[in-house]
Amino acid sequence: MLLPTLLVAGYYSFYAADLYESEARFQVRNRGGGGANPMDIAGGRTGAMAGIFTNASRPATEESRAVAAWIDSHAAVTALRRELDLVEIWRRPEADQLSMLWWDEPQLEWLLWYFRRRVNISFDPETGVMTLRVLSFRPGDSQLLAQQVLRLSEELVNTFSARSIADTLRVAHDDLAKAERRVVAAREALIAFREREQAFDPQRSATGAVETIGRLEAQLTQSRAELQERRAFMRADNPQIQVLNNRIAALQQQIATERSRVTRGEERLTQQVAGYERLELERMLADRELASATASLESARSDALRQQVFIMRVADPQLPEWPRYPRATFNTFTVFVSLSVLFGIGWLLVVSAREHAS
Repeated sequence: MLLPTLLVAGYYSFYAADLYESEARFQVRNRGGGGANPMDIAGGRTGAMAGIFTNASRPATEESRAVAAWIDSHAAVTALRRELDLVEIWRRPEADQLSMLWWDEPQLEWLLWYFRRRVNISFDPETGVMTLRVLSFRPGDSQLLAQQVLRLSEELVNTFSARSIADTLRVAHDDLAKAERRVVAAREALIAFREREQAFDPQRSATGAVETIGRLEAQLTQSRAELQERRAFMRADNPQIQVLNNRIAALQQQIATERSRVTRGEERLTQQVAGYERLELERMLADRELASATASLESARSDALRQQVFIMRVADPQLPEWPRYPRATFNTFTVFVSLSVLFGIGWLLVVSAREHAS
């Protein structure tokens, strides 16, 4: 029991290399806030301004767990190797043979195994604060590595935000493009109809034709009344009677022509009005769909901004001034206590076995 304890004490006191720890704390937050406080609403502008600061952002738990999982993965090691020489950092000359990285050119799996021993990420679900701890044999290496992990985590969170915004806006942009195509098609159909029918507004033309028929019928009624009045005191061969008869015949012919133009023939106004109304209705529906799609796009942009996540640094990686590990006294005492317990258990088993044998 004493010999192993002395060996452990000798290792930690005279051989084990110092390990410096750099720590960083940060939060992954979401710009979307909770619901408005009724007191803020009642408070008017002051309450609204207060709501901006109180509900500006909130912890993003799912994204925080995703960042923690990424830091503990092959992807983080691969990304860090493009920025830093991890093998050199963990094979410094001052490192001892037991705690250093054992391979000059380690495979990714072995490097990940060692990386997980030297880089630790923890997440507090109550506060949403993530704590990053990095160990190396030099203070500057620990700080630099922690800074790089934090920077790559920020890039990862920015990627989350970009994907979220793109996914949210994609459907809205597709709907807007579809509505714009419908509006263009409706307007082109209306223009083609006007060019084909040589009528800018058949509804207005039909209204004018009805008004014209009404005026002609009023004139016809007046002419007939005047004819009846003159027949009472004039002879039938009187020139004025003949003039009135000609006027009445002309009015009847004009009325028949106008009515025929409105209700009969291949180019009658009723068909033009019906076709025009269909096209005009399609144009109105297309305009409403475009307005709705535009409003939906603006709403989607607002939702995308609320879904945007970012990293808020609580504490930047510090430059350690003294080695936190190895904890020689604590580890030696732990080994001594553990061996003492094992020795006690073994002694009890031996004594019990002797008693049973006797």
